[in-house]
Amino acid sequence: MSNPGRRIEEIDKRLEQLPKGTLTYKTINGKKQPYIQRTIEGKSVSYYVRMSEREQILLEFEERSRLLEEKKRLTAYRESLAAILKDNPYLGENVGVGYQYFTEIKENNLFYIDKTYFITEWLHRSAKISLITRPRRFGKTLLLSTVRTFLDPHYAEHPEYFEDLKVWQDPLCRMKFGQIPVISVSFGSCKGIDYAHSMRGMLNSLKAMYSSQDDLLTSERLEEDDRNEFKEIREALFRGEETVVENSIPILCRLVYKHYGVKPVILLDEYDTPLLEAYVGGYWEEMIASCRGLFHNTFKENEWFERAIITGVTKISRNSLFSDLNNIETYTITDEEYSDCFGFTEKEVEDALKCQNMDCFQEVKAMYDGFIFGNHRDIYNPWSICNFLDRGKLISYWINTSSNKIIGDIIRRHPVRSKFEIERLMAGEVVHKKINENITFQYMDGDENSLWSLLLAVGYIKADNVEKYEEYTECDVSVTNQEVMSMFRNEILGMFDNGNLYYNEFIRALLAHNTEEMEDILLDITYSSMSYFDTGTSSKRNPENFFHGLVLGLIVSLKDRYRIISNRESGRGRYDIALYPIRPEENAFIMEFKVFDERKEKDLAQTAANALRQIEEKQYEADMIAAGIPGERICKLGFAFEGKEVMVVKEKHRQDCTAVEG
Repeated sequence: MSNPGRRIEEIDKRLEQLPKGTLTYKTINGKKQPYIQRTIEGKSVSYYVRMSEREQILLEFEERSRLLEEKKRLTAYRESLAAILKDNPYLGENVGVGYQYFTEIKENNLFYIDKTYFITEWLHRSAKISLITRPRRFGKTLLLSTVRTFLDPHYAEHPEYFEDLKVWQDPLCRMKFGQIPVISVSFGSCKGIDYAHSMRGMLNSLKAMYSSQDDLLTSERLEEDDRNEFKEIREALFRGEETVVENSIPILCRLVYKHYGVKPVILLDEYDTPLLEAYVGGYWEEMIASCRGLFHNTFKENEWFERAIITGVTKISRNSLFSDLNNIETYTITDEEYSDCFGFTEKEVEDALKCQNMDCFQEVKAMYDGFIFGNHRDIYNPWSICNFLDRGKLISYWINTSSNKIIGDIIRRHPVRSKFEIERLMAGEVVHKKINENITFQYMDGDENSLWSLLLAVGYIKADNVEKYEEYTECDVSVTNQEVMSMFRNEILGMFDNGNLYYNEFIRALLAHNTEEMEDILLDITYSSMSYFDTGTSSKRNPENFFHGLVLGLIVSLKDRYRIISNRESGRGRYDIALYPIRPEENAFIMEFKVFDERKEKDLAQTAANALRQIEEKQYEADMIAAGIPGERICKLGFAFEGKEVMVVKEKHRQDCTAVEG
């Protein structure tokens, strides 16, 4: 099905090409003969259709009749959508993919879902600096462009851009229209294989920012020294001089203020792109130093701006970047503020499909629904929806390759620790997590939280039942939707491939009951891949849970041969891990994990022995025996940990238990 408006345009063009008039028949010599009747200068004129033209003319008039009927039906359909179009007047327009600037959409009369109420909400808030994080392709750039077009005096002569949109309904907003200068810059192009390459992208972005304010060069409100200063910095940016970067924005703010007599608003889009690229590229220290200086001078030492909006994908920790800013409010995807301003709501998607004459809402919902922002469920990714509206194919459009670089990097450095939970997500399960939404790059090499923080920030997982605390967010996470699930299967799981050597060796040692080899593998992982941050003995870090998850990640590949059960009650307690064999001839396993307690135990061997004793005393094998597994085929393993040291022991009288090779 095609866009009704576009189809009506196509019909009108074709009707212009077809013969005009009315096809009638006259009876001559007892036979009906076709005539075309037209009105020329007020007079009705009939033309006889010759035999040589008759077949073609009849086909064309048949086509004309069919098109007129189709146009009549589509026009009636559009009129039935009047209530929807009153609330969102551009849902029926042609869909354009890849347009990021509000003026482009208005000038080309393109499909647009009205999000201008963001401006109303933001203007009525008091935050000096608003940092808003959302996944890529969720309309951040377009929304900032809309803010700029609404506020900046450069567009004051175009109230028609907004008169039928929600922002125009608010009296305060109408007073602000075209009255506040805007300094806008995007760091989306600050990418590169090294620091120099990335900085060239930042210089180009700042150069474009200065070029957009060229009218300052002829401003009569600026003194000659001011105009020269503007020209010098702009030329320095053109020459690629990094020394002017840190002060480029605050200086421009001062000059813009002197020109307009009004402090400007700063819009900074994709603020975190250079930092994400720097982490992956290995030049983090250089880039964070440059960005910290620029942000400090722009938002801390700058008295010449009114307010600012910063957007990005991640919430970089205050200690990394914003340590001295006390005037910044952050709104992540788990916060209620602005929760429906980015992305499309379910009603907006349903209305858009109706206005585009596409009767497939349930199929679209199954594929693309699932994002949760704050208190709004059923949020859709605009990139996927617009591509579907344009192409009509239910396929994956949204692949966040930029973020995949950093996710892949974390997984490659720690190939085993989270695989079990990733597998659970891919099975459609929900995983309960405590996530620190602050991305702390200094600790990415040792903080398991980094992977989950990024998966949430980039939109690969969604957070439900959210409880926010001062230092972390507690929530239930699951894969966002069917589109993302396909990406998980094709890309994220493949990133664990570097850990296959560990998986295979550990499974082989487990099935052979070779505890010494299991110890060696775990030691290799902890010393080569993990830091003390992971394995520390602090009760806050709960190291038993860490090693529990590590071993689950190593054995998850056995899921075709075993039912892997974690933290299940049996007997008089709750065991850590149990492996129930699918084939009756294979052994079952019960595993218990303990961390060395120097107050109660003299060494790691005693800790491991206590783990085995707990299996016996709590009768963890009760469920297995009830399931018909003979006691002699149940292998019990005690795991003991102290820092990075590991010991694995098995029940002595079960050493003759038949081993099964993996």
